[in-house]
Amino acid sequence: MDAWRVLLAEDEAVMAQMTLDMLAELPLEVRVARDGRQALEQAKAIRPDLILLDAMMPELDGFEVAAALKANPATQDIPIIFMTARALVADKVRGLELGAEDYLIKPIRREELLARVKNVLRRAEARRATLPSETSVMRGRLETMSLPNIIQVLEAEQRTGMLRLTSEGRRGEMVFAEGRVAYAMEGSRQGEAAVYRLLTWHRGEFALEPTPGTGPSEAQVTRANQALLIEGARRLDEIPVLRQALGPLEGPVRMLSVFREAFLQRALPRGLNQIVDLCDGSRTLPQLLETSSLDEWETLTLLVRFRKLGMLEHGDAAKRGIPRLGIQVPVDFQPMKTFTASRSFDLSPRGIFLCTTQAFPVGEEILVRFKLPGVAHPFKVVGRVVWSSPTDTPQGFPAGMGIQFLDLTPEEQGTIERYVVEMFLDRALTEAPAE
Repeated sequence: MDAWRVLLAEDEAVMAQMTLDMLAELPLEVRVARDGRQALEQAKAIRPDLILLDAMMPELDGFEVAAALKANPATQDIPIIFMTARALVADKVRGLELGAEDYLIKPIRREELLARVKNVLRRAEARRATLPSETSVMRGRLETMSLPNIIQVLEAEQRTGMLRLTSEGRRGEMVFAEGRVAYAMEGSRQGEAAVYRLLTWHRGEFALEPTPGTGPSEAQVTRANQALLIEGARRLDEIPVLRQALGPLEGPVRMLSVFREAFLQRALPRGLNQIVDLCDGSRTLPQLLETSSLDEWETLTLLVRFRKLGMLEHGDAAKRGIPRLGIQVPVDFQPMKTFTASRSFDLSPRGIFLCTTQAFPVGEEILVRFKLPGVAHPFKVVGRVVWSSPTDTPQGFPAGMGIQFLDLTPEEQGTIERYVVEMFLDRALTEAPAE
């Protein structure tokens, strides 16, 4: 079904064109009848999905046309919406008693007309959907009957079959077994990930084919229909929040190589492994979202976590090019005089940031001592202060000082890098989506 067929019965050319302009955004094929007799003839010939009917027309008025349509078994089920300047209550009652779905009084606002038309077509879609599969294949457009409504109708009718969906060149399938979603496929996504992806489609076509309710085991869906719809709605609500948290990722999405290589050496859940693999700098965010076998919510959730941990080449993380980790363990430091203690610091293989109000001037060399949990040998390193502030700055930096290591050996540097990377990976995996 390419478009809904609508018959517009309107004798005034200006009003007819205004109505056509208001309906332009809907997937409709609209024909215009200039008088009542022509409207009746076209309705019998093309069997439209909806008739927009003016009450005052030459030859036959709208009330006479409606009465004739409802008296004919071939046209009696065609929905009618009256559009007229006749505002008397008696006229409205007459139109509704003739079987009209609605009665709109001119002038009609565009938003109201679109809402009324979509409501009528949605009800017509639902009526089609309830026809037995032996006599009719259920089909229609997502603009007038959303996927959640389709799922609810199929569940109520306990249908079995393959629901095929198309949207902007994309295709998806959902297999129903006695009204329950049993299998789902969309591109590289299978199972629940495919269902959540399909629930984001609001434009396109659907058709239910009477087939056995079976599918590939990897595409199996175990959640009940209502649970799928509730979870899908929650994810749809959170996607804009996740996109805002992720911020603008200009150009390809790339994870710092030290994290990506360490990740890929671990045994990761399938979906997480794929996202890490895709963050290789060859895809933009839209391309990554399209390629991922996870749905958009799961993919964005992982990317937001990676960005917050500084794993993506973006902003400060891209400038540093190396990981830096906040560690809550004691550290001693002194300006070659007396040691002072701090309870936390940020650590990287190149240096350390001490959170302290006892900050020394930039350029001063100091001795730093600390021990990392799980590492046998403590560190005792000479460094130079490269940034210093005894108070929190207006830019949001905490009080403290950044110290560049001066005499760290390659072995010590490698030990720190491995420690920082492993800690980051553990944090990233803490809330990884379950398979």
